[in-house]
Amino acid sequence: MNWQQLLHLIVVRIKQVIGLYAFVLIPMWGMFFLNEVALFGLWNIFGIVPRALDVGSMIGVFASWTMHGNLSHLTGNTVTLLQILFLFGLFEKNAYRTVIKLVVASGLVTWVIGSPSSIHIGASGLCFAMLGYMIGGAIFARRWGYLIACIVMGTGYWLTIKQGLMPQQGISFAAHFGGLCAGLLLGANSKHTYSAASQRY
Repeated sequence: MNWQQLLHLIVVRIKQVIGLYAFVLIPMWGMFFLNEVALFGLWNIFGIVPRALDVGSMIGVFASWTMHGNLSHLTGNTVTLLQILFLFGLFEKNAYRTVIKLVVASGLVTWVIGSPSSIHIGASGLCFAMLGYMIGGAIFARRWGYLIACIVMGTGYWLTIKQGLMPQQGISFAAHFGGLCAGLLLGANSKHTYSAASQRY
């Protein structure tokens, strides 16, 4: 790879980062304000209810990441996503497709392992899924860019990650743990796709 190819790759990935911000954050914030202003909080009833087969819970599997209890909840997830999406956009070739896979996979695992008496909302499951994907990619698929990303995230968020994986009142342990496991599995199996894509550069 010469310097022109490297520069082109950097520009492409920076554009991808900006696109990911719009792809993930605009629906989160848009649905929050729509829910507050027009839906009177009703959007959040479609969160994930584990092992429930009703339409609402199925919607939650795909869309719970756009549901937040309050502005503090939304802001906290946004700050984390700004950093994870930046790293993800730099190192992931098929970032949009992978984010969709992680949304669905983390939602399904949460639906399977969570308590049926609970309802799960928020983007933290996606945050942990993306983190798990980077860890799985670094360790099992030997994607060294993700090793750097994991070190960066681990340095800044070790305590937050540790607390998020401990069962606590008001914290969706199932979404965090389920997202992490889903991300690890997808990341560990990302080597073939990544290697094929990398050959084009």
